[in-house]
Amino acid sequence: MNFSKESNKKKKEKLDSKSSKATKSVSTSFIKILAFAFLLLIIVGVCAGLGFAKSIIDSAPDINVEDIVPKGYASFIYDQDGNEIVQLHGSNANRIYVELDEIPTYLRDGFIAIEDERFWQHNGIDIKGIFRAIFTNLKSGSLAEGASTITQQLIKNNILSTETSFERKIQEQYLAIQLEKKSDKETILENYLNTIGLGRGTNGVQAAANKYFNKDVSELTIAESAVIASITKNPSYYDPVTYPENNKKRQSRILTKLLEQEKITQAQYDEAINEDVYNNIQIVNKSFAGNSSYSYYVDEVISRVIDDLMVKKGYTESQASNLIYRGGLSIYCNQDSDIQKIVDETYTNEDFFPKKNVDYAVRLFYTVTIKDKDGHKKDINKDKTFDTDQEAADYMEQVKKELEDEGNTIISDNSISVPQPQSAMAIIDQHTGYVKAISGGRGEKVGNRTFNRATNSKRHPGSTFKTLAAYLPAIDTAGYTLATVIDDVPSKLPNMPYGWPKNYYRQYKGLSTVREGLKYSMNILAVKTLNDVGVQTGYDYLIKLGFSTLVENETVNGKNYTDKGLSLALGGLSQGVTVLELTAAYAAIANDGVYIEPTFYSRVLDHDGKLLLQKEPVTRTVMKETTAFLLTDALVDVCSPGGTGYPVHFNGMPIAGKTGTSSDDVDLVFAGYTPYYTAVVWKGYDQQQEQVYVRNGYHKAIWKEVMQRIHKDLPRKEFNKPSGIVTAKICTESGKLAVPGLCDHDQRGSTVRTEYFAKGTEPTEPCDVHVKAVICKDSGLMATENCPESSKEELVYIQRPIPFVPQDPNRPPDIADRQYELLPSKIGEYCNIHTAQPEIPDVQLPTDYYNNDMNNNHNSNNHNNDNKPNPFTPFLPND
Repeated sequence: MNFSKESNKKKKEKLDSKSSKATKSVSTSFIKILAFAFLLLIIVGVCAGLGFAKSIIDSAPDINVEDIVPKGYASFIYDQDGNEIVQLHGSNANRIYVELDEIPTYLRDGFIAIEDERFWQHNGIDIKGIFRAIFTNLKSGSLAEGASTITQQLIKNNILSTETSFERKIQEQYLAIQLEKKSDKETILENYLNTIGLGRGTNGVQAAANKYFNKDVSELTIAESAVIASITKNPSYYDPVTYPENNKKRQSRILTKLLEQEKITQAQYDEAINEDVYNNIQIVNKSFAGNSSYSYYVDEVISRVIDDLMVKKGYTESQASNLIYRGGLSIYCNQDSDIQKIVDETYTNEDFFPKKNVDYAVRLFYTVTIKDKDGHKKDINKDKTFDTDQEAADYMEQVKKELEDEGNTIISDNSISVPQPQSAMAIIDQHTGYVKAISGGRGEKVGNRTFNRATNSKRHPGSTFKTLAAYLPAIDTAGYTLATVIDDVPSKLPNMPYGWPKNYYRQYKGLSTVREGLKYSMNILAVKTLNDVGVQTGYDYLIKLGFSTLVENETVNGKNYTDKGLSLALGGLSQGVTVLELTAAYAAIANDGVYIEPTFYSRVLDHDGKLLLQKEPVTRTVMKETTAFLLTDALVDVCSPGGTGYPVHFNGMPIAGKTGTSSDDVDLVFAGYTPYYTAVVWKGYDQQQEQVYVRNGYHKAIWKEVMQRIHKDLPRKEFNKPSGIVTAKICTESGKLAVPGLCDHDQRGSTVRTEYFAKGTEPTEPCDVHVKAVICKDSGLMATENCPESSKEELVYIQRPIPFVPQDPNRPPDIADRQYELLPSKIGEYCNIHTAQPEIPDVQLPTDYYNNDMNNNHNSNNHNNDNKPNPFTPFLPND
């Protein structure tokens, strides 16, 4: 290299030359321009960014402290004693609000430690946390680390959407700063702890404490608090029921942070880390596993509150439903949990239902979701009844095979098996109208607000309607008494064929009282009574008794239907009635003639504890108090020995009731009451069909089991007897005053009984049915003066006030009292053994004996003589 002085001089001249200076000048200018352009770009970018950010912030909603209060709260239903039955909640509404001072300090600290450890220092956003998250995410190559503060999470959950976007994040941070200017930290933390989702449909720490530990949040231990705080990050992944091992790792991390931050002591840490919280969670979860569906009672409460909100408050159905599931209501219902437990235990006891393969069946609801050959997805629904569970299982496999053979792909299938026959029950306190318990069916209840056989199903009430449609109006308004005598013989009634109806016992008993008509459930007596009273009158009484499903007149497919017919007395209806309405009708008799509309709840309070709905009882007098007592006393006989309801009898409490069986044994019913409660049990198939083992009386066994257990510790109480009741000794063959020497000498035994009457309706005339006649024992015919005294016998006979003339004299019907009747033909037949000219005996006959209308229905008045043997041919009571 040449570093001489001359050489250096030449270099300097070259550098100072014009061309070099020009080149240098151009290079410098370019750099300056480039730098200026870059700076300008940065300024424009920042301005644009600021402008963009400003536009996002400007579009953010205004924020106030009340905006962060969580929306949607769980509603509660309480029983009659104020005990919680169930929580109701919709999506994001399983929340029970608690104030901050009710939440343990270590639970608050646990959330802060894991979610926002600088919560008490930052102004809504955590700058240090943001940079830490950026560094962590860059290092890991993912977005695993977040930097949202508790304030930001509260805004995201209660004000903004949960979408992940740059715009929403800017708004969230901006609003967090604004909120912290308007609210204190305690208010923010309180609302956050009541908002946060904590898995399994729970929102807030109180709901989570109930769900996972079945305790109030204030009772949580440090370990349990850390479990709940661990859920927040990912409720599915950290679910302590499904993934306890995942939750345990995060719980340990929270406990360590609490120890490091000196929020707990070493001793508290050691105790918490060793506490077996996850085993306790599994036990609690198992105990609640069977309560996934609301009970039939709760279903009915919800439906009725919705209806009342619509009618009384003007809500739409959607608004009313939303309020129930998200409005934080307190609903106080009338359920007696002890009684409901007895009902539930009975309906899950298979001993009270037909055994497998013995009148047992299963109704299968089967749905198969398929994708057909064209790729279309659709559901195939099947509804079929089988004799056994195995047949049902085989059928499902057959359906799937046939679908696959047709080229379909099975995506999924679902089945529900419903045991048959079914049953339903309702129990009402007749003095208040409060529904104490119901069962809407047997077998597993799948889903909420499902078909309720106690309140939704319309079935035929059978002979329980004899009391309500025939005898009630007859005694209340038509001059009938329990002693009124009606002839149980074949008759011709308006618009009916001769001989309708027949009795279930396949014979006729002859002259019988209303009391006997109820006790032995005699069809002919009930129908004749309704015919005499008038069908319209019977129908009107039923309407007053609360029946809403009766058909006055309806045309369907060109065919006319009406319940205004004589079959009304037998419960032969177009559609039927519900178990609940039948219970309420009988409760009116038990309540001295006052009907009270059945109610499931008493009041509803809103989230602030203010009265929203008050359920006032709807009452009306539907019969005289004396009528109610007379019916009750007769129905007590039904449940006494010989009565069709005797199987329900249990010691210690008076019982009144009536059996009911529809045509072909499709529906079996028992409606009964004590001085405390009224209850009705129905049994039958969902898809109506004959029941084979009717005489087993499962429905009566259910009634007895439930009511006997309910009354176990209740003191004995008698039915109320009003002051307007009097007694009289009557003859049960005439309903009139008993005549000594006649009525007490009936060939079948004394027919004298002491009967109850409403004052003013007791009989005043003597019996005119019994007569004496002297018979020759040798010939069996009426004696003459030529018959030896030793062969003469004086007997007491009956003479029908209205003679019965068989339609076919060659085939007379089997009438039980016919052999004790002094027939007109027999009066003219004298002893043909002792043949001297007879002297006509003095037999007193009614002057109009041969002239009365054979279809007239009743004579007059009658009651009870415990010494009288059964005057009828023996039979096994069935209905």
